[in-house]
Amino acid sequence: MLEDGKISNKQAVFLIINTILATSIIFLPSAIYKEARQDAWISIIPVTAFGVVAGLIIASLGIRFPRRTIIQYSGDIVGKPLGKVIGLIYTLFFIYINTFIIREIADMFNTNFMPETPISVFSIGIVFAAAYAIRSGLEVLARMGEIISPFVLVMLLLIVALIYPEIDTKLFFPVLEKGFIPVLKGAYPPALFFSETIIMVMLIPYLNKPSGAKASIAKAILIIGLFQLMIMATVTGVLGGLTADMNFPTLMLARYISLADLIERVEPLIMLTWIAGGFIKISVFYYCAVLAAAQWLNLREYKALVLPIGVLLTTLSIILWENIAQLSEQIFKRVPPYFLTIEVGIPLILLVLAILRGKGAAQR
Repeated sequence: MLEDGKISNKQAVFLIINTILATSIIFLPSAIYKEARQDAWISIIPVTAFGVVAGLIIASLGIRFPRRTIIQYSGDIVGKPLGKVIGLIYTLFFIYINTFIIREIADMFNTNFMPETPISVFSIGIVFAAAYAIRSGLEVLARMGEIISPFVLVMLLLIVALIYPEIDTKLFFPVLEKGFIPVLKGAYPPALFFSETIIMVMLIPYLNKPSGAKASIAKAILIIGLFQLMIMATVTGVLGGLTADMNFPTLMLARYISLADLIERVEPLIMLTWIAGGFIKISVFYYCAVLAAAQWLNLREYKALVLPIGVLLTTLSIILWENIAQLSEQIFKRVPPYFLTIEVGIPLILLVLAILRGKGAAQR
């Protein structure tokens, strides 16, 4: 194996939670509210169910090939030529999706704290730090996630608890005013995020107990769904219709918080926690991209690719979009069909073919 490290299933749960929540809690509320309005919080329920199903598909596929990644076993299922194509698709996917993540985090920091600083400074800094982390190996990355993820969850609970008195229950009514269709439309934007369990097609071989991947993924998605539901409900109850016009409604909640003289200006603390969570997410996808590329190229180790892929990630994250509006337009309007095909469609097809053709450990 290119990676000798092993991570526990508990660490995998934290990595998944961090990977999805780090950006979804910031960018999703506005996109969901635009579609479902006051029923936006209900949209979290069907998308959580979708996320569990998608995760179970990915886990079922990985468990059949517990010592190999999707880059390595695709050829066994569909033949080497097509397997190579699939491997290239996932390598490019992990690179491309990370350019979105890097730019999201960089834009958030730039817009809210240092508007005069060039966006390139943030992108370069984030990728440089992530490069150092993944060169240290998967075990180090997993330990970092295990430390940071609880802080992210606690910070979300803190936001909800402190802003709770400001919630106006009238903003939740009328319920299902236009039926269930808007709720389903509202579930579409977050489906892209809830399918980011696709990272597990690269990480299952490094779990201490690959057979427990289903439980780990399901547990992570249910926790994510619960927290996303709390945040969406809180945003709706406090900001109401203003949510649809905001880039960072969850951050706006942090600015609302004021508890006597004990807690003032908690926004920087919350931002620091989110930046740390975003760093872990970027590092995870960066690691998956580097590992996938090394396996696709049949290299003996992956560290030689950390720098060139890091340069590519930084460059693309800077030049592909002029502003946050363009980035959001592409995330929520253009790429979902393609990303969901890669995150859910291809794994489902591979799983069905593996079962029909008797490929993998489950059929031996």
